[in-house]
Amino acid sequence: MSIAPKIDQYLQSNNIPFDTISHPPSHSSVQSAIAAQIPLSNVAKAVILKDDVDNYLMAIVPASSRLQMKQMKEITDCQLKLASEMELSQQFRDCQKGAIPPIGDAYEMDSIWDNKLSELPDVYLEAGDHETMIHLTKEAFQHIIANHPHDDLCVAPHRDTKEDL
Repeated sequence: MSIAPKIDQYLQSNNIPFDTISHPPSHSSVQSAIAAQIPLSNVAKAVILKDDVDNYLMAIVPASSRLQMKQMKEITDCQLKLASEMELSQQFRDCQKGAIPPIGDAYEMDSIWDNKLSELPDVYLEAGDHETMIHLTKEAFQHIIANHPHDDLCVAPHRDTKEDL
């Protein structure tokens, strides 16, 4: 499969420089990073969320981190839940299960990204299959995410309570 057609079209039409890294088959972004010998902290992954009226949101976070749902609720002021595998297969028809590239624009999906990603000199993404990763420079990745909101998505929300004083 290599690069998902929508991702390839998006990168080419926006003149975003990238290269690819082939690796042995894997089943997750963590396994892909290990197979490709890439630090897990340099891999961005997509977590697809939806609200009560089926609006989807792609949260882009480091693969070494966990998305904090309480933080997402505070940021978006909306109750979100994880999209189901069936919904993911319908939204990302050109991708294998579990290999969604974190480029929401290619799928006309709103995105929000974690601030930690702006610190990375190089970013690696699933390409849509379980045998290829996309490598982007910091500048290329910043171009992709520039028009999307960002925040600390992988930390617990701040609470103004007496317990925090």
